[in-house]
Amino acid sequence: MIDFKTLDLKFVKLAVVCVIFASFFLPWIAVESAAVGGVTKLLTGKKQATIDTISGFDVPIKANSSESRFMLSIIKIFNPSLKNADKKSFLIWIVPLFAVLMFFLSVKYNDIKFVKPILGIIGVSIFVVAAFKIFTTDLDKLVLNVRIAYGLWLVLIGYLFFGILEIVDFVKMMKK
Repeated sequence: MIDFKTLDLKFVKLAVVCVIFASFFLPWIAVESAAVGGVTKLLTGKKQATIDTISGFDVPIKANSSESRFMLSIIKIFNPSLKNADKKSFLIWIVPLFAVLMFFLSVKYNDIKFVKPILGIIGVSIFVVAAFKIFTTDLDKLVLNVRIAYGLWLVLIGYLFFGILEIVDFVKMMKK
């Protein structure tokens, strides 16, 4: 049995960062087509056919390849006014690196009071803002239906959990 009172949150945070990092390479979205699904339903009994699954790592690669029209149309679903999406898509690689940076700051500045609540707010905010964007975006377009896959949810929940751990660590620090 795990003794949570003596458990060092540093190791739990490291595990969360590892989950975020690994989830970056798992499927984030699954793109389905209702039009293709009509034929697929006859053949397989399923309503829609998955055209592609895309991980966070794949986004900039596909946005700057021969498949760029497909990837850019998916990016436009989430942010229709985005210009130069192909070049800006490389910024998505910051997602796992930012988790590593947050862990490094948490460990390096462990004794500084204000670092933990700031990191906690950042982690929770990443989850809240991204989840709000996902839930308020119409992902069911005429031809393409974008479904959020488990990899993206693991990344977001990882950031939420990291933020909560930082806040818990801050509360424990204030009690001492």
